[in-house]
Amino acid sequence: MAFQNGLNTFLHSEIERTLMSRYQACVLRALPVVAAIGGIPVAVNATTHQNCTADINQSGVVDLDDFSIFLIHFGQIGVNIADINGDLVVDLADFSQLLLSWGPCQNEEAEIIFEQDFEHHQSGLYTEEMLDADWQSPTWSQGIDEGRVSIVSTDDENNHALAIQYPQGAFGTSQTGAQWKLLFDQSYESVRLTYRIQFQAPFDFVKGGKLPGLIGGEGNTGGGIPTGTDGWSARMMWRTQGNAVQYVYHPDQPNNYGEDLPWTIEDQVVQFTPGQWHEVVHEIKMNTPGQNDGHVTCWFDGVKALEAEAMRFRDIADFGIDGLYFSTFFGGSNSTWATSKDETVLFDDFHIEAILSNQRSP
Repeated sequence: MAFQNGLNTFLHSEIERTLMSRYQACVLRALPVVAAIGGIPVAVNATTHQNCTADINQSGVVDLDDFSIFLIHFGQIGVNIADINGDLVVDLADFSQLLLSWGPCQNEEAEIIFEQDFEHHQSGLYTEEMLDADWQSPTWSQGIDEGRVSIVSTDDENNHALAIQYPQGAFGTSQTGAQWKLLFDQSYESVRLTYRIQFQAPFDFVKGGKLPGLIGGEGNTGGGIPTGTDGWSARMMWRTQGNAVQYVYHPDQPNNYGEDLPWTIEDQVVQFTPGQWHEVVHEIKMNTPGQNDGHVTCWFDGVKALEAEAMRFRDIADFGIDGLYFSTFFGGSNSTWATSKDETVLFDDFHIEAILSNQRSP
């Protein structure tokens, strides 16, 4: 007991005076303790985004108790209670997120709108019947009948995911990827979308492509500036070298096509790493009609990567956040966006929730 108390005192002093630039040294000093203590992995859904992901023991505050749990499981691989960012390994990235989240969690009320993890499926082609059952019967789709969508086993056959194909030398919605819309039963003012994504290695990003995101009203895409009375969209895109951006159609966009809002962490451009699972989170808060008080906030593997404020999505109250646009393809609208070879992207663990309180995620 005296040893544990002394250890806690030491760790507390280290955390208080350790900046992000020095966190690696702090963890390395703790490794002998990790090796001595050991630990047993605790099975949880490591990919589900929570309001305060670093609060491992769910006490409402990220503190020494959470850090102690983290130390016990440091270095372990697989589904684990201390795997804060959901990449199936408890490592320095999780410690970084724990430090960033240190202190009380913000409370919020949320209502789950939609969840899909594909675990009820067997590997094989994804059919229209499966689409209807999983996505509340979309009125149209692309890519399903063309055979570009399937269910595959991943992570040593411990997981099932949705695999989307992008054939070589192709671009656009008719030749690559897949599209459909999941429409909500009602409009919402604030919604958080979470999903996991993996670009299969090796992956040639070329000039870029679209990824799923939230929409409202007509879900404007394809060129043209929204009027404020028709709709908006906030899909994601990968750009050259896998750079991540939020690709937003809104009335104040500077050009005819959607505006790129770059994802950055500590002034570094966020990039997708082929062969690695990433968790992306999009949180949209609608503006008061006619005012520039909307928000787009995004997280990459549990770390905030975008905070866009003073957004205007609408001038009327006839629409809000009305659905998810599952939209992924290479392009762009000409051959300079075409795939250089056959490509595959995996999607999994979709979670959509309406944020009912005024507080926002830390």
